[in-house]
Amino acid sequence: MTNNIHSATPASTILIVDDIPANLGVAVEHLEARGHRVVIAQGGEEALRRAVFVQPDIVLLDVMMPGMDGFGICRCLKADAKTRDIPVIFMTALSEEEAKLAGFEAGGVDYITKPLRIGDVIARVDTHLKLSLMQKQLQAQNLQLQQHRQELERQVAERTSELSDSNRSLEAEIRERQRAEAALQERERQYRSLVENTPDAIARYDRNCRLLYANPKMIENLGGGDGRIINCTNCTLTEFPCSDSATSYEQRIRQVFSDGQPVDFELSCLLAEEKHSVHYISLTPEFSADGDVLSVLAVARDITEIDQYRRSIHRLAFYDVLTDLPNRALLTERMQQTIIDACQHNYRFALLLLDLDRFKDINDTLGHSQGDLLLRDAAERLQQCVRTYDMVARLGGDEFAILLPQMRENDDVSAMADKIVKIFEQPFQVSGRELFISASIGVVLYPGDSDDIDVLFRYADSAMYHAKKLGRNNFQFYVMELTARSDERMAMETALRYARINDELELYYQPQVDLASGHTTGAEALLRWNHRENGMVMPDKFISLAEDSGLIVGIGEWVLLTACQTAVRWNSGRSIPFKIAVNLSTRQFLQNDLMASVRRILQETQCRPEWLKLEITESLLLDDSSEILDVLNAFDAMGLALSIDDFGTGYSALSYLNRFPVSQIKIDRSFVCDIPYDQEKSELVKAMISIAHALNLELVAEGVETREQADYLNKHGCLSAQGYLFGKPMPQTEFETWLAMNGS
Repeated sequence: MTNNIHSATPASTILIVDDIPANLGVAVEHLEARGHRVVIAQGGEEALRRAVFVQPDIVLLDVMMPGMDGFGICRCLKADAKTRDIPVIFMTALSEEEAKLAGFEAGGVDYITKPLRIGDVIARVDTHLKLSLMQKQLQAQNLQLQQHRQELERQVAERTSELSDSNRSLEAEIRERQRAEAALQERERQYRSLVENTPDAIARYDRNCRLLYANPKMIENLGGGDGRIINCTNCTLTEFPCSDSATSYEQRIRQVFSDGQPVDFELSCLLAEEKHSVHYISLTPEFSADGDVLSVLAVARDITEIDQYRRSIHRLAFYDVLTDLPNRALLTERMQQTIIDACQHNYRFALLLLDLDRFKDINDTLGHSQGDLLLRDAAERLQQCVRTYDMVARLGGDEFAILLPQMRENDDVSAMADKIVKIFEQPFQVSGRELFISASIGVVLYPGDSDDIDVLFRYADSAMYHAKKLGRNNFQFYVMELTARSDERMAMETALRYARINDELELYYQPQVDLASGHTTGAEALLRWNHRENGMVMPDKFISLAEDSGLIVGIGEWVLLTACQTAVRWNSGRSIPFKIAVNLSTRQFLQNDLMASVRRILQETQCRPEWLKLEITESLLLDDSSEILDVLNAFDAMGLALSIDDFGTGYSALSYLNRFPVSQIKIDRSFVCDIPYDQEKSELVKAMISIAHALNLELVAEGVETREQADYLNKHGCLSAQGYLFGKPMPQTEFETWLAMNGS
């Protein structure tokens, strides 16, 4: 025979696909040095064309490439009948289990990690070339041997008929036969070397599932001694590594004998010392010349490590790493099944959303590592509190969910929620430290509140935040009003985001008057929102929303810019400054470079500092922040007047009046409204006036609506006021008309 194999790894054609083939120079050199023909493709389309044209024996495929990535190329190869049987080995620098699993799902047989190690490349290429060659040889060998024997018999018959003619012809025939036998023996030797040195376990079975042949790896797996195992079935061998699956294994073998089709499957079994093992097994029928299945060839590869990767990926996908609780994905799957069960058996279930109160304070104070320990302890308490068929899941951060199937009465849900709240009354022992923490819980019911999982989560979240608003450390059932308020707030926030773009914001101005002379000395700029659909929206409806969402920073900058432009307009040609008071939000100090914004706006508008007065709240000063003090001192140095708005309504601390550069305080309307008839409020106002005089501070009284109030304030030394007695807040043009009529 002339089709000899000259080495353990015959010369083969290898297609390498990589968008930067220069990275593979060393690998290509080694492969070509081993007699292989190497073909290079630099992209997906080129690789597919060359694979069809060249028909390589193996493909080395880079995963990360522009355009079509390695997984896509592999799927295309496996979809084409001309290339589907070509083994594909991925080359990748990715180490994540998802990437490796995606490669096997796309049809790859192995992977090589970048940067390439030549020994690893050659070993894996050789192994898969040998496996591919072995499969082809196993399918062709019987037919080839039969054809060769028929040829020999024909030649012997021919030579026999010619014996009388020439003894020399007979000797030549004998020599030819000897050469053929030698070639056959050499071929068998090479085949045996390949099979006996592969790391895969290989065996051949007859129709009774008895072992006809086992390579050394298979013999090793069966405990050694080929004489002991040949002609035995796996079920009779106690050393069979997957004895618990031997019956299933033999059924697969019989199936191949029955239908004559190859079968690939995974066999999982439990080894000694509770070790888990998984093998990928290929069963290939071997046919006679008549087309009957004579035997079945089994090739088993140990994929235990790959299986462990898959299990790890599943664990990461469906369980929380910190607490080992189910995560949102697994909880959602369980809820889907629970909904199916609830529909079939006509029962309800409850979903509880739990958030640990002020958990952020623990993280900020003790560190995240201590917070993680507390989360683990909280998870254990929750699991101990619920029934065996309930599910506790961690959704992230300090948020947990509890699924309570088969809840018949609301009282049952209330009892469970109350039980969960109470388990947090006992302190947690974390690293020798006693910690107290409570929980707020939102409760929704299926199908009463909704039959949609996403909606149930959203409703439970609304109920949970409602519990927090009610003081925390309690549980609240969802009611429709919560969603209505939430939807209304969300709609208003969305509209507010477009208010500046749509030119819906406007400044109104309320005059500030000198009580002694009656002259208008300035005005306070007050924000209004002309909503396109809802009309005029007052500040008490949207300012808190702007604060919470952070929109107040941009809005506040617009207010300051507009007020400065107005101040420039109104002070043009005046000798005495006409001040405009602008309110600043605490959020502007914390989330914005307020100093830079004020400087820029003053420069852009050419507004002089003495035309502007900045109003701040008491709460800003009570933070006692050095950064805030620096900003206020910088404002004072620029010549900007600082006023404390709503004085006396917050947590007043008189010390800050002396420590911060404040030049004015404003008496809140809540104190002014009942003077001079309310004795207590009248005395409070007198005390505020005395404090201001003692500290040499200016005074402005807000909400003055009657002449009696104005006279009382003027009598006791409050010289400035604003309120409906003098003028309501007005748009700019209307205020200018009013100012022209009333003078200043």
